[in-house]
Amino acid sequence: MVRVDFALIPGEPMFGEVITASQAITDEFCYNENVIDAECFPPHLSLHICTLPWAALGQVTAKLKVLAAAALPDITPVTVERANGGYVMLSIERTPVLMDLHEAVLAVAARARDGLDGDPYGSPWIRSSFTPHISLAKIDRDDQAEATAIGLRTLGECLTARSRTLDLCDIGEHSQRWDILASFPAAEQMPIGAAQPGGPIPVMPA
Repeated sequence: MVRVDFALIPGEPMFGEVITASQAITDEFCYNENVIDAECFPPHLSLHICTLPWAALGQVTAKLKVLAAAALPDITPVTVERANGGYVMLSIERTPVLMDLHEAVLAVAARARDGLDGDPYGSPWIRSSFTPHISLAKIDRDDQAEATAIGLRTLGECLTARSRTLDLCDIGEHSQRWDILASFPAAEQMPIGAAQPGGPIPVMPA
């Protein structure tokens, strides 16, 4: 079994701005346990996290390739805020197109997990409990307010960005690594803010 993150990687300038904000928080709180950078732990929006059988990765990556080819959603920031567990995050708008992709990824995960005991999705953080965000830091709760203020000042007017890639990553049992298993670039580039196609997700081969 492998614990994976189905993740959207934002394009520029959001990609670089998130790194700058995380580094600014780390400059103030050097013990930050969730430092975001360009290589080890890049900025990402987790669509779903679960464990999968290694043998299912081939079918999973084939279906993710189809999803990426149908165009990936824009990533629209809302604000920097505190979250449980000491996290500071850039919250992301739950747009219809983003939620369509979340639902499609859930279907891919459920097929891959077929036959496993327990929850077919492997996570409670789905659908109404899905809170799209990009993490900036993980620090002591007493320091969250100041770190959030640093994030807000650093990000400033962070604007909507395109999704650069849809990635499948091995993140380890305790989210201690970011090993890319597959990466699929957005196939279609639409003007930022343009109406994006919603509705049915493309039919994928079984």
